[in-house]
Amino acid sequence: MRVLFTTVPLHGHFFPMVPLAHALGAAGHEVLVATPASFTDVVTDAGLPTARSAPPLNFSEIMTVDRNGKKIAPARTAGERQEAAGRAWGRLTARTLDRTLELADRWRPDMIISEPGEHAGSLAAEIRGVPWIEHGWGVSTMPEARSPAREELAPELAHLGLPDLPEPDLHLHPCPPGLQRPQAPGSRNQHMRYIPYSGTAVLSDWILRKQDRPQVCLALGSHLARAGFRDFTAMLAEVAAALPSLGVDLVVGLEDTIESGWTPLPAGVHSAGWLPLGLVAPSCDLIIHHGRSGSMLTAVAAGLPQLALPQAADQFENATCITDFGAGRQLVGDNVTAELIVEACREMLGNPSYRDRAAVLTAENAAQPTPADVVSVLCTLIPALV
Repeated sequence: MRVLFTTVPLHGHFFPMVPLAHALGAAGHEVLVATPASFTDVVTDAGLPTARSAPPLNFSEIMTVDRNGKKIAPARTAGERQEAAGRAWGRLTARTLDRTLELADRWRPDMIISEPGEHAGSLAAEIRGVPWIEHGWGVSTMPEARSPAREELAPELAHLGLPDLPEPDLHLHPCPPGLQRPQAPGSRNQHMRYIPYSGTAVLSDWILRKQDRPQVCLALGSHLARAGFRDFTAMLAEVAAALPSLGVDLVVGLEDTIESGWTPLPAGVHSAGWLPLGLVAPSCDLIIHHGRSGSMLTAVAAGLPQLALPQAADQFENATCITDFGAGRQLVGDNVTAELIVEACREMLGNPSYRDRAAVLTAENAAQPTPADVVSVLCTLIPALV
């Protein structure tokens, strides 16, 4: 069968789908990924063919400017940020819809798989009469963002003669059941093992060396440090300077342009640069991140406690879930300081219960069907393949 994947131009939305796309290809199925031109290099770096669903797009502009070019007031609360994300995904869909519909006509996929922020794929599947699969990021697919997206897409839905955004034929959850939020009654759900993918890299020699001291990884991506809701770069520099006082080595995983202002790095701090977290995590004892699904689930796969500093979208729910399970902690709000982060790390490194609970999640994840197993489930949705 032919399977079309659709994604917004964000790493955290696309990366969770890569293992399934490769599993489909390995099983002999044709795979194509549709995304704006500004993101096609990321797709091809993952070893997958791609098609442009739109010209180059600056996602930050879509987040901050409405359809008429008017500046959008910054969201301040968690609820406002979820609504802002939903509306941004709706505006993005309006930009990608025509090419996605045309691609579905010409390439003629048997199935379309989309991540929750990308709605053009679901609309193309509905119009062309093929199964649509929603491939989650992790704990939450942010259903609260659907209504704002639908409002943004009212003109497009009316033009297509659709009353609402379609519901998927199957929800795919790459997440341990112990973290999964309850699903809507009557929906069809399929769990899948989370397999970390966060880009390509050469494994560094230092990762393979035996560590004499506990190792903490500071991984808050690049977007947050550059365009976060506060001066994250300065705070991270304070954390990097203070954490080695706990008797640990610190691995900092940020873009080189962000770390350049920290030179020289304090003693006990190692710069990993832009290195896939899945390569670094197995050598660490604790991960500090901002609550995004990829970081959280990579830590789960590695069996590590985690400290979350959520700032936007589903990060708050991810951080709450990992805290409630006992496999980590969260620090929330504008009053979070470097001192609070260091003290939280001290407590977590000294309390084995966090690692014990993390090990439970790791076992749950390993017990889930692999992407190769899920390929067989997807085939059941195509009558000709049953």
